Amino acid sequence: MAHRSALRPVPHLTLCLVLLVASAAVRLALVLGTDVYFDEAYYWQWSRHLDGGYFDHSPGVAWLIALLGIRPTALVCGVATVGAVWGLARDVHGPGEAPWRAAALWSVVPVGILAGVWATPDTPLLLFWTLALWALHRERWVLAGLACGLALLSKYPGVLLAAAFVAACVRARRLPAGAWLTALLGVGLFLPVVAWNARNDWAGFAFQLQHGLGGQGGWRTFGEFLLGQLALGGPVLVPLTVAYVVRGPREQFLLRAAAAAPLLLFGYASVRTRGEANWPAAAYLSACVGVAGMHARWFRAAALVNLALVLAVTSHLLFPLLRFERDVLLARTHGWEVLGTLAREDVAVVYAPSYQLASEVAYFTGLPADTAGGARRSQYDLWPRPEVPVGRDALWYSEGKPPPAELTERFSTVEGPRELTSDFRGRRVHTFLVWRLRDARP
Repeated sequence: MAHRSALRPVPHLTLCLVLLVASAAVRLALVLGTDVYFDEAYYWQWSRHLDGGYFDHSPGVAWLIALLGIRPTALVCGVATVGAVWGLARDVHGPGEAPWRAAALWSVVPVGILAGVWATPDTPLLLFWTLALWALHRERWVLAGLACGLALLSKYPGVLLAAAFVAACVRARRLPAGAWLTALLGVGLFLPVVAWNARNDWAGFAFQLQHGLGGQGGWRTFGEFLLGQLALGGPVLVPLTVAYVVRGPREQFLLRAAAAAPLLLFGYASVRTRGEANWPAAAYLSACVGVAGMHARWFRAAALVNLALVLAVTSHLLFPLLRFERDVLLARTHGWEVLGTLAREDVAVVYAPSYQLASEVAYFTGLPADTAGGARRSQYDLWPRPEVPVGRDALWYSEGKPPPAELTERFSTVEGPRELTSDFRGRRVHTFLVWRLRDARP
């Protein structure tokens, strides 16, 4: 009997607790053990120039960073999202084990970990998306309107909540009267973004349409999209999400539609252009709620595979053993602090060939930064250019690209380059080249 008792499966609530504790430990370790990476630095730059909108996204993440700071924003929203998933699942399935399964499963979804560690527009979007679904499911129309509006203020794909709700209304052949109040509140909260776009030649809307549907794509980019979903959603959770969308309970159609909308839209977009794997992240929120109501073996399989994936990536980010010719993960998360040495330079501006590098040097030095040399259009193109007074110096830094003629012709002499290198646990992660642009001309 003792032998049979030792082989008894771990109770699911115990497994849920293990997953939640492991997820919290991973998030804290990554927050403390990685540098602020370039997207976070870019949104931090936004937070220093608060506005109703920005070139790339809605302003929600900038407002939160201004209020809480970079990593606290990610941690607070990440923990709150886990709690919101628990609450939504409790309303859907009732009290018992299912809400804990849903929260524990979401806590180890890789894309959820990313949004709960590094502050990006997904960070508030995932929280307000879940709160909006929760309110819509309970038909709390005022709360739904506020949450939908905040989701739109976080990221433009928040509009897919409306698409999911309309699909559910068509399916039920019923449009509740209170839904009009939800729509009014949601649109009202989004008006600052509309006003900002109107003042800036609709730059944000145009960029998102071009970024999401322009360019060149095909079966190769669609294959990359699928691989990205398996990595960020999970090798088991992704097929379970598809199964839930297609064959889930009829009474959960709203949640199924909320999972389907991002996957369908961004799956289609991936055929048109090369996108980002995190774009359909919100799909896995309601998928976790749906999987929590399936047979326990599916929950265990999805959760344990995701936990293994998260632990493997986390261990590589903190204690890398494997070597790759181009280690993108380490380069994004380590080695940026070395830029702080440039703060000792007596210069007016630091220039870089991309908004990512410009934002990192601004964050770590506190110096004015700008882009030049054919950089991808960004918020820097909408802000006033920092001035270089006559006779003052500037810096150009990059990871190999020399200063463009548009800069060098504005200075008397150019010195460099000198190398600025950074290592992490014996691995070379960055080699920056720095040029000094001396004596600005009139």
